[in-house]
Amino acid sequence: MSTTKQQLVEQAQQEREQWEGLLAEIGLERMELPGVTGDWTMKDTIAHLVTWWRREVALLASAQRDERPPDHPPQSQVPIINEWVHRTNRDRPLAHILRDAQDIWQQLAERLQALPEDTLLDAERFDWMQGQALGTGILGNVAKHFHEEHEPLIRDWLKKQQGRD
Repeated sequence: MSTTKQQLVEQAQQEREQWEGLLAEIGLERMELPGVTGDWTMKDTIAHLVTWWRREVALLASAQRDERPPDHPPQSQVPIINEWVHRTNRDRPLAHILRDAQDIWQQLAERLQALPEDTLLDAERFDWMQGQALGTGILGNVAKHFHEEHEPLIRDWLKKQQGRD
């Protein structure tokens, strides 16, 4: 857990480097092969992650404007949202999806840099963060969504792909 803004920024940079390393390991030639998550491709998975990461970055923007963000959709709506994200992005060019991912990581870094340390690390500052500090909560959500929900599936899929090479 980060105790300073600098540590938080460095942790975000490490997460980005891990992400980019995984994308490099996958390679452009595999990005549109199905089977990463159900029949989703890696391109589909990136679009999915970017959509939810945008929401996290938007929370930082809300804090910067001193506004209360909209509530997270109820869990029952998440599959519907995920299906919409998939349908919306599946025909977009891979280059656009990859650019979206680069952009959201850049926006995350910029928002973290722009906010004061006490805004990022005070666990009681925003009641809508439910007892979590803004910066560590946001970065934790970004990392958790990727590492816990998607990275194991991606790595399993990648091993199968490498076995076919």
